[in-house]
Amino acid sequence: MKSNGERSLKSLNMKWLVLLAVADVLFVLLFVSPDLLGKVTLTELGIARALTTTVMPVIVLLVVNVLPHDVKSMLVYWRPLGVLPGSEAFTRYGPRDPRIDMATLKKNVGALPLEPSEQNAKWYKLYKLVHNETEVQEAHKLFLMYRDMAVLSLPLLSIVPLSLKVAGVSNSAVWLAVIVFIVQYLLTAISARWSGIRFVCNVLAIHSARKISTTRAKTTKQPAS
Repeated sequence: MKSNGERSLKSLNMKWLVLLAVADVLFVLLFVSPDLLGKVTLTELGIARALTTTVMPVIVLLVVNVLPHDVKSMLVYWRPLGVLPGSEAFTRYGPRDPRIDMATLKKNVGALPLEPSEQNAKWYKLYKLVHNETEVQEAHKLFLMYRDMAVLSLPLLSIVPLSLKVAGVSNSAVWLAVIVFIVQYLLTAISARWSGIRFVCNVLAIHSARKISTTRAKTTKQPAS
C-alpha cells in the first residue's frame, strides 16, 4: 500500500510524466504527417490542449499504475523481482558512499544485517524515521519520476513501431522510432537506478551523521497527500 508521502510525491511528478507523453505523441505525429503542425488551426490547438490537460493524465496514470512496485523495479534494475537497492544498502551502497561512516552508522542504528531481505527491511525502518528530510524526499521524488517514465516508455517500444507500420510509414522511419524509444527507455531506467541508489544512501548518510530519536521521529508531521 502506498504511503501518503509517496502519493504526494507522485502527484508532483505527474506534470513531467504528462509532458513526456505529449512529447512522444508529437514525435509520432511528425512521422505520420510531417506537415501536420503547420496546418493546425486555433480551434484544433485548443482541443488538443484540452485533451492534454484532461485525457493525457488519465492515460498516464493507467499505464504507470497497472504494474506492481516489484515489476517496476525489475524494469529499472533488470534484476529478479523483489531485488531493490535497499537489499544491498549495508553491504554495497553504504560502504561506497564517502558521506557514510559505516562504523558510526552501526553505532547509531544497531547491528547491520547482511541478508538481502533483512537489509531492505532494516533500511525501510531507517527511511521511515527520516522520510521528511529534504534530501530524502528529493531523491525519492526523482526515483519515482524516472521509474514511472521508464515504465511509460517501455510499451512504446512495440506500440509505436507497429502503429507506424500500419500507418504506412517507411521502414527507415519505423527503425528510427525504435531507436528513439529504446534510448528514452534506457535513459529513464538508468536515471531511476541511480536516483534509487542515491535515495538509499541519503537515508544512511543522515543516520551516519547523527543518531535519530525514534520517539521524536514518530511525532514528526506526516507529509500531506
